[in-house]
Amino acid sequence: MEPLTLRYFREVAAHGSVRHAAEKLFVAPSAVSRQIALLEDELGVPLFDRHGRGMSLTDAGRLLLAYSTDVRSRFEELRGMIQEYGSLRRGHVEIACVEGVLARFMPEALRIFADECPGISLSVVAMGSHAVAEAIAEYRCDLGIVFGSSPRTDLLELAQMSQPLCAIVPPSHPLARQSRCTLAEVAAYQVVLPDRSFGIRQLVDRVSANAKFTLKKAVETNTLAFAQRLVMQSQNRVTFLPGDMVLPEIEAGMLVAVPLSDTVLRKTRVTLVAGTTRKLSQAARHLARHLSEYMKANDAAMRTQVRSSARSRRLD
Repeated sequence: MEPLTLRYFREVAAHGSVRHAAEKLFVAPSAVSRQIALLEDELGVPLFDRHGRGMSLTDAGRLLLAYSTDVRSRFEELRGMIQEYGSLRRGHVEIACVEGVLARFMPEALRIFADECPGISLSVVAMGSHAVAEAIAEYRCDLGIVFGSSPRTDLLELAQMSQPLCAIVPPSHPLARQSRCTLAEVAAYQVVLPDRSFGIRQLVDRVSANAKFTLKKAVETNTLAFAQRLVMQSQNRVTFLPGDMVLPEIEAGMLVAVPLSDTVLRKTRVTLVAGTTRKLSQAARHLARHLSEYMKANDAAMRTQVRSSARSRRLD
């Protein structure tokens, strides 16, 4: 349904290179160049500036990209409506989310959703918070879950869920004996940090900068699962994750989650977001409603657990 010229144009705009666009499209670079030339001839203006580092959009090219994105969004909306014809629970939804919710929250939430709506298929991709926000704003995904609040004003916050950060350590680590700790106490040990695309890293950096101390960075990585694995295989390293992300390892005695008592880190959360200007398909609305309810239920369960733990400590 999408014109071939627009599809090729969007890929070149996204990758800044005819060759990279051709690799993505599985066609010859000459075919991509020919379609771009035909499009520029038809419109009578250059759409790209060609330079040694690749290709960048001209002002006319940016206008066409906005038009192409809008057309694609409208087609996806139309396709969703057609797929839902005769059934309220059919279609496809694309979700982008931070890695921290993929270990426990999302598998459980989506398992229940799949039982309730078997006709709705899903695509789930892991990204850092800023990449999630961009994917939603650019209509590449329908829904997103970011760490913290929405980093953009053109996104709508649909629901939030507490995700307090913990210092994750092996059982033999000195911090493992503490009921809680501050980030300043962690500064005495080597840490495994997620890179700066992660909201977790941005918060940790902010707290340490404000308190004027530096963490001993041993390893920096773009995957939380790898950070967790490194800590499991060490004696004295620390990383920072929501406790429920490593719950199976905690229950198996392989890791310990020590709650961080710094206010900013204790009150962290994740947020379900959607675009403010995009009309969600019926399928995406079903999923958004389900995730919102599940996040609220998870928060309520966490508050009950905290109150129960507090009562137990008072009794002890």
